[in-house]
Amino acid sequence: MMRLIVDRSSARTLVAFGDETLELPGRDPAWCARLRDLLGGRRPDALAVGLGPGSFAGVRSAIACLQGMGLAWGLRPMGFPSAAMHALAAGLPEVTVVGDARRGTLWAARFAVSPGRLAQIGPFRILARERFVPAADMVTPDAERLADFGLRGVTPTAALLREAVRRLGDALTEDPAPFYLHPAVGATPAEA
Repeated sequence: MMRLIVDRSSARTLVAFGDETLELPGRDPAWCARLRDLLGGRRPDALAVGLGPGSFAGVRSAIACLQGMGLAWGLRPMGFPSAAMHALAAGLPEVTVVGDARRGTLWAARFAVSPGRLAQIGPFRILARERFVPAADMVTPDAERLADFGLRGVTPTAALLREAVRRLGDALTEDPAPFYLHPAVGATPAEA
C-alpha cells in the first residue's frame, strides 16, 4: 500500500510515502510544493496525518492539505497521535511521552510498544508543571523547553513516522481534528 503520511506537529515537517521520506527543517513555507515534488504525479492509496499535540498551525495546515488531497482523489484521511512516533523512538515496552503544553502545563500520554503493535493507553492528560515528577520511562520531544526536568529527548524522523502509523493500524482515527489541549485564548462562551 502506498500511504502518504504527513506530520507537522514538531519543529520539522515529516513526510513518508511508501519507502520514500522527506524531512524539512524548521517551518519551510514551501512544504506543500516539496510534497508535490515528492509525489511526482503519483497517487497514494491512503492518507494519514498527525493530530498533535504540538504546533497548532503545523497540525492544522497538514490536516487541511491532506483533506484537500483526499477530496481530489476520493480518499478519506485518517489521523493519529503525533506522540506515537516519540513513543516508538524511546525503545521501551511502555513509555510516557511528555510535552510542553504551555500556560504552565505539560501534556502526557502513555503508550505500549511491541514489535507488531503500538497502542495508546488512555487519553492525553494535562499536568500542572509545578507538580510534575519525571520518571525513567518518560521521554519528550521538547527536551530544550523541558530541560529542568531532565527527561530524555527523542527526535522524530519520517522513518519513525511511517513505522508508528504501520503499528497503530486499526487505531487510526477517522475525521482528523487536532488535539486541543486548552480552550482558545480569549474565547468566552455565549450567554444563554
